[in-house]
Amino acid sequence: MATKDWHKITFEIESDLEDIIIWKLNELGIFSFSFEYLIKNENKKKVNIWLPIDEWDNSSKSSFEKIISKLLNVNDSNNQLFHWRIIKEEDWLTSWKKYWAPELVGNHFLILPCWIDLNEKFKDKQIIKIDPGAAFGTGSHPSTYLCLEKMENNFFSDKRVLDIGSGSGILSVAARLLGAKEVCAVDNDYLAINSTNSNFQINFGNLKNLNTYLGSFNEVILKNQLKQFDFVLCNILAEVIKEMIPNINKCLRNNGEVIFSGILNSQIDEIIKILNHNNLKLLDVSTRKDWACISAQKNNDLT
Repeated sequence: MATKDWHKITFEIESDLEDIIIWKLNELGIFSFSFEYLIKNENKKKVNIWLPIDEWDNSSKSSFEKIISKLLNVNDSNNQLFHWRIIKEEDWLTSWKKYWAPELVGNHFLILPCWIDLNEKFKDKQIIKIDPGAAFGTGSHPSTYLCLEKMENNFFSDKRVLDIGSGSGILSVAARLLGAKEVCAVDNDYLAINSTNSNFQINFGNLKNLNTYLGSFNEVILKNQLKQFDFVLCNILAEVIKEMIPNINKCLRNNGEVIFSGILNSQIDEIIKILNHNNLKLLDVSTRKDWACISAQKNNDLT
């Protein structure tokens, strides 16, 4: 198998811009990134991003720099902001690992990098082991944190769960840990599906109770007649969520619930309006930094 080398790009930002950078990277389909606190200046952070060389030519790199420069409202005509270097495939995971540490989420979850031994003080937590091979969904993003926090306060035992945009599979694993009897995971990226399967295997030793589907959500549910779910989990961008809401309604049983995350606070009202138009009753809104998590319930009796 051919090896895959990576561009590593680094640049510094003001600390309060972390959320908008995360949002933009997700919008661009970039999920391999980390933030590094700077000892010399606590008001700034270093952004580290890994991009596969075979997918990023000079034109793509230049476009990326322009997008980020515009977002940060800076002029990088002197090429002082961005620093690029090549990371060999065999060094990539090593490069990643130094930014990873166990992370507590909510009251009960601990996200544990799979190469780190569990500290005895965390033995009473619900452990979600994650291999960052494709770096989709580590739990550190506020939207993932909010979703997991919401999940731990719901009753998943013996429920059927649909995870839309499963990424690393972190929410699928969490649903199974909470007692779900069946988890269906959908993603339109084969790397994400592979990652979901891999992380499910790492946590449970098998793929029982998990069904994965590769393709766009609307195509997958029509082809496979996915419906009558007790819970739908959807941690993706609001612009995508808006288009999915009518079909998400069709996937839920009556009184079934959906948890949406990946929504900016400025987008809450618009999402709630669409929910109301699709017989989905608002249950709760929680926020973390600039991000929101919205839960709703299907109710066919709404008029």
